[in-house]
Amino acid sequence: MTCRCGESQRTQATHSFRRTVAGTTFTAEASVDACARCGEPNVPAALVIAFERQVAAELARRGPVSGETFRWIRKAASLERMDLAQLLGVPVETIASWEEERRAPDVAAWTVVAAIALDGVEGPRPMRTRLRARQRSGGLASAAAHLEIGSATAGTLRKVLELLATARTSNDTDLAEALDLDLAALRSRLRDLAAAGVVQSTPLEPGAQDEPLHWDVTTRDRPALYRAAEVAGIDLDALLPRARRPDPRTSPRERIPPMNGRASS
Repeated sequence: MTCRCGESQRTQATHSFRRTVAGTTFTAEASVDACARCGEPNVPAALVIAFERQVAAELARRGPVSGETFRWIRKAASLERMDLAQLLGVPVETIASWEEERRAPDVAAWTVVAAIALDGVEGPRPMRTRLRARQRSGGLASAAAHLEIGSATAGTLRKVLELLATARTSNDTDLAEALDLDLAALRSRLRDLAAAGVVQSTPLEPGAQDEPLHWDVTTRDRPALYRAAEVAGIDLDALLPRARRPDPRTSPRERIPPMNGRASS
């Protein structure tokens, strides 16, 4: 790779990320490839996405509940306004009014969006557990927060292994839903990992032959897992296909009842 300055030699440099949302400034650092002469960094899009997801996750954990945080979390979770409106059972104009702070966002709707975003970072957890954790946190008390950018990007096999290794989730259906992945593609790649001895599966119900399956890693040593997969020629960082969504114009959508009587007005 040749830099714009004409230099082809590369080196490693520390790149700083910074973003202010709802009065809190979030920062993070990551090692990136850079030009050896002028120092211009090459920041992968995956790192930018990872930072934005971590910002959204921290907001989802602690709040505050506001239109600004609602919009940030929704976008980091890759939710379109129309899709979210159909999911919540409210008009898309209601979502717009919350995000543009013309109306206070519905707390229940904000909590649902926060849970969806956290599922993509931490794996699925019970809603009650998330609510109690946010209650204990007491909200963002500082005007600054330093974040750690994980090595795994949501939507990759590396992220799947990370979630399995930390025992946050093990059901392939839950994994696919949390990371917004095509379930058939995820199962196919998990079988590749199983053939390489990296993961193993068992039916959720004893004696059952049908999927979904319970998946577990063969060791909790994540570097060893990554090495075993790489030796088998499995690309852990390639993005997996996203879930195929039905066309709302031609397919019925599952809807959650409106948050309250005022939400659809």
